[in-house]
Amino acid sequence: MSNNSTTVEDKDNVNHAHDGVFFTVFSLVLGFLIALTVVIAIIANTIDPEKVPDPVRDMLIAERIAPVGAVYTDASQVKAAPAPAAAAELSGSEIVTASCAACHMAGVMNAPKLDATTDWEARMAAVGGLDGLVSAAINGKGGMPPRGGAARTDDEIRRAVIAMLEQAGISVE
Repeated sequence: MSNNSTTVEDKDNVNHAHDGVFFTVFSLVLGFLIALTVVIAIIANTIDPEKVPDPVRDMLIAERIAPVGAVYTDASQVKAAPAPAAAAELSGSEIVTASCAACHMAGVMNAPKLDATTDWEARMAAVGGLDGLVSAAINGKGGMPPRGGAARTDDEIRRAVIAMLEQAGISVE
């Protein structure tokens, strides 16, 4: 045997040395990551927006979580609600401008356009005249929600239908 040959024991010692270095480096990296996580957790716990008083935020939260209504079982607890203010009566053309024109100006979802005389005449014939158009407007028709999606009285709806018919050149009684 020659003198330069490496023995099995020497190879095992080298492998154990590499294993020791790997274990040491791995332990240091793992320890550093754990320490970094702890430091970040401590910093995150010290930065808490709930600890900073903000009266506007508190008021908005109180409004959002306030009860919608109340139930009274004793008549003495009930306070009279103020009477709703009477809305000003609008003319038919004002109602058309405020509520109806959005769809009837462009003919959205086959709504008869404001100036389309033949379309309005066909609608009137299909539903039985002015009363049928008013009923369809009150109850909704096709893509149009009841009352055109607006809080309008029956009289206001009737005035709006008459105004649209007059814009189309159809005279009504």
